[in-house]
Amino acid sequence: MYVIAYDVGTTGVKSCLFDITKDKSIKLIAGEMGEDDLYVLENGGVEQDPLQWWNAMCETTRTILEKSGIAGSDVKGISFCAQMQAVVLVDENCNPVMNAMSYMDNRGVKQMEKGIQRGLKVSGMNARKLLRSLQISGAVSGSVKDPVWKYRWVADNNPETFAGVYK
Repeated sequence: MYVIAYDVGTTGVKSCLFDITKDKSIKLIAGEMGEDDLYVLENGGVEQDPLQWWNAMCETTRTILEKSGIAGSDVKGISFCAQMQAVVLVDENCNPVMNAMSYMDNRGVKQMEKGIQRGLKVSGMNARKLLRSLQISGAVSGSVKDPVWKYRWVADNNPETFAGVYK
């Protein structure tokens, strides 16, 4: 059984074709890397173009299938792993409304301070909001790298773009 695995990272998309045999051994058949750009902005922003990710996936997939001689119809599974805490905001047609905000993006500092770092604090965070977040989700957005602060940064700093966000 053939499976393609994609790793979407900060330096590019790594794509690999594996053969998983009946005895459950895994053999690498082919691999390719497609590069993409990383935009480091002066205001603490770090962005990537999601369409570059998509194009790199398409190109590397074509290449590994051509190199291996395996037909796309013989691939029975795909797997994805990607950068943690990146944010891709899309419109109703699932098209990106702006570049993806990388996990390294730090622009949401003010939004995080306003959202969870005021009032009575536990470990630097608002005690009431901390407990409520833990109660609802079992987790806390306690880092500027968390998606909620990126999302709120866009809402506060680029309302025209934010108005077009569907998901």
